Amino acid sequence: MESPEELVAELRSVISTFRTTDFDRYVSQGGSIEKLGDALTDIKDQLLPHRVTGERMQAGLRPEEYSFRPDTPVRFDFSEVEPQEFFPYSPLIGPLNPISPPFCFWKENEFLLGRGIFDSQYCGPPEAVHGGHVAALMDELLGVTGVVSGYGGFTGTLTVRYEAPTPLDTELSLKGWVHQVEERKVVMRGELRSEEKMCVTAEGIFILPRESK
Repeated sequence: MESPEELVAELRSVISTFRTTDFDRYVSQGGSIEKLGDALTDIKDQLLPHRVTGERMQAGLRPEEYSFRPDTPVRFDFSEVEPQEFFPYSPLIGPLNPISPPFCFWKENEFLLGRGIFDSQYCGPPEAVHGGHVAALMDELLGVTGVVSGYGGFTGTLTVRYEAPTPLDTELSLKGWVHQVEERKVVMRGELRSEEKMCVTAEGIFILPRESK
């Protein structure tokens, strides 16, 4: 491993492995919880001196390194940068966030498209993704749709309709688009599919900051 992204991907894999490990069997076969704990503590202790404190954002550890904010009128060109590069610490699409699945988004014409997989750590009903994770993903999809379309704002309302269970360990596809703009109120719509099956549809009303009107 040579990059932080690769390191975080490995940690993500470790978290997923924890989720599916039978620790009673592990201990009964000679495994040591204490040794695992010591290894994790050692990693944490190595990283703690380098922890950055201050205002927390999805796109960077330091505000001066970060460009986009919903409460600024500044607009950015996303033609040469993917959303996950712009929001590397997002809990849904961020390659530097170990709790992110992560999903991959990209802009294509007037649509924001996406794909990704939820594994076992996101399980809700048997063999299906927890509805709360699905709702968070749809909020991310619609919010980023606004950002890349020049309508970055704050979620006002989010309506999620669960058409069918969203399966685990299956590639999912997403599509988001701007449906309507009315002064500072922007309506976004999106959908989540598994192969040809519609799993989720969503509509969100996003409020633009007054400065960007």
